[in-house]
Amino acid sequence: MTTKKIQAATALCFAISFLACNLAWSQAIIDESREKATLYVDAIKGSDSNPGTSQLPLKTVGAAATKAISNNQSGVGTKVIIRAGTYREGITMSFNTKDTTFPITFQAAATGTAIISGADVWTGWKVYNGNTKIYTHSWANKWGLCELDGGTGNPPPEQDIVRRREMAIVNGTLMSQVMSLSAMRVGTFYVNESNSTIYLWPPTGTDINTATVEIGIRPDLFTLDGKSNIVLRGLTFQYSNACRKDAAVTVKNTASNILVDNSFFNWNNTSSLKFIQTTYMTIQNSVFNHNGSRGAKGISTKYDLWQNNQFNFNGWRGAQGVYYHWGAAGIHFNGSHDQTLKNNTSAYNQTFGFHWDTDAQNVTADSLVAPQNQLAAGFVEQSEGPMTVSNSSFCNGNPSTGTNNVGFEVRNSTNVTLTGNTFLNNVDQLLVLGTAGGIKITNWETGQTYNLITNNLMLTNNIISGGSLVFSDGDLGGADWVKFSANFNSDYNTWWNTDTKAFIVPVPSDWTLLDFAGWKLLTGDDVHSAFQKPSNPGTDCNNVQPDKADFWFIMDAFSGYKTVTRGQSVTFTPSIVPLKFTGTVTLASDGVQNIPGATASFNPGTIVTSGSSTFTVTTTPSTPKGSYNITLLATNASVTKTMTVNVKVQ
Repeated sequence: MTTKKIQAATALCFAISFLACNLAWSQAIIDESREKATLYVDAIKGSDSNPGTSQLPLKTVGAAATKAISNNQSGVGTKVIIRAGTYREGITMSFNTKDTTFPITFQAAATGTAIISGADVWTGWKVYNGNTKIYTHSWANKWGLCELDGGTGNPPPEQDIVRRREMAIVNGTLMSQVMSLSAMRVGTFYVNESNSTIYLWPPTGTDINTATVEIGIRPDLFTLDGKSNIVLRGLTFQYSNACRKDAAVTVKNTASNILVDNSFFNWNNTSSLKFIQTTYMTIQNSVFNHNGSRGAKGISTKYDLWQNNQFNFNGWRGAQGVYYHWGAAGIHFNGSHDQTLKNNTSAYNQTFGFHWDTDAQNVTADSLVAPQNQLAAGFVEQSEGPMTVSNSSFCNGNPSTGTNNVGFEVRNSTNVTLTGNTFLNNVDQLLVLGTAGGIKITNWETGQTYNLITNNLMLTNNIISGGSLVFSDGDLGGADWVKFSANFNSDYNTWWNTDTKAFIVPVPSDWTLLDFAGWKLLTGDDVHSAFQKPSNPGTDCNNVQPDKADFWFIMDAFSGYKTVTRGQSVTFTPSIVPLKFTGTVTLASDGVQNIPGATASFNPGTIVTSGSSTFTVTTTPSTPKGSYNITLLATNASVTKTMTVNVKVQ
């Protein structure tokens, strides 16, 4: 065995033992037997003047939190039992020097039935100007646009629709927000802050007088600021209208020993759960679905365990602005240290599946399932490692979720091991890319700086099959490729593609296509690997299905902004991706009327179940120079999806 292969085997053995150790230390440990007091909360029968007994329950969770904090500071742990109901409130618990280690548990009496909501019910809707399809209500809020997402690097521009926080829900169904009255279609709403009015076009057949219309008005549903030894169990958090950089539930500022168990975080405007500067977190058996940007997010965390969770169908707010790829994912981490993931699913997200974004160190992930995400199912970037991903599935193609899909993406990261995984039917199975010469990052915990060039990537016992390419590093060549290839270890894999030339490398020139023999000759690796069709791969991916009939209205992630010379035309290519959906989708646009002299059309104007259309905007020589937004609309029955694109006329 060569020195290179001995090093690879040693690294794999270390990765396996490290996973076992990491499971032991990366978790919350809370002794709930120390909770000797019990409080009851009942949204229907309770009163905050009650003592909180079973017979005389409190009315709000906030009142119970106040009593539980008092108990904690007196050396008594408390279990708060929250009965079925909708609690339209926000709860904040902050650090106090009197805090003790006695735990506090907030637990639904029946799992999922205690709903903490960011929305209030609004009544008194009026018919708009004789139009019985559209209703209006007074609107006193002046929220404006949320702060730009920002961050390090070069963030893409954000359309205004991505920076909005308004939410309207009719009989449990979220309506799509549009940015003008003329853009309204069935299933949409529009807020005009200048005339203090909200306009609502509910689903066909809705009786506005009996319908439950909820408007999101609260961003912060539960905040733990510097607190420790807290359990959230069996709760539902929904309809938070937090801005993109915030979350419905936030745990922050050295909070420690927090357990989130068997809870539901659904239909929030942005992230549903966010950890910032925390230690010893366990998040398990929970669902993070249908949130606007991310299912959950961690920033500068240490010793966190994520197991048996779902992060599905997220990213709808970003998708409205063709803003899929910045700071978003089914689950998104930044600065994860000593982290363990096991048995998590991240599927059908209009963004990345699992995303480790900068300074991931000592991370182990096992038994992940990530099918049908619009971007990379797994993505690690700007991270020093070590990081091991094992026994996981990263799949696409049923249906295809667009042109940007990747199985696993590695960008300017070191010491990444992928072992025992399946990468199946993505556009690219494995993608290596980055900034030539490296990217400098700082370890948040130690302050150490690194200049990261992708290096020490290890692939063992994987199935890498289908799509267009099985391996792609098209232009990260030169010294970067020399360093990458010198420390690259790959063996005992099964590679397959119907096109035998399915490996792209940057030598001897960029975007060189190789077959398997050429790949082995170039790298000196995969001596014991095979290039053959695997038998029945991807079973785990096939077990994840959409939870309802729906469709995506999407386009290429980097094509939402186009430039055109006056007198010329420019095109966009929107697509319909069906999720258990069949039907005819009608396409329309709004905003072209604001471009003097311009015309626009779709070809075709309808899409049956799935497919693409070409949207052409034609200017005239007299069209003024400027930047113009256009909203594209896709309607089926009572559902309308939107995308905002931009045309710069020069």
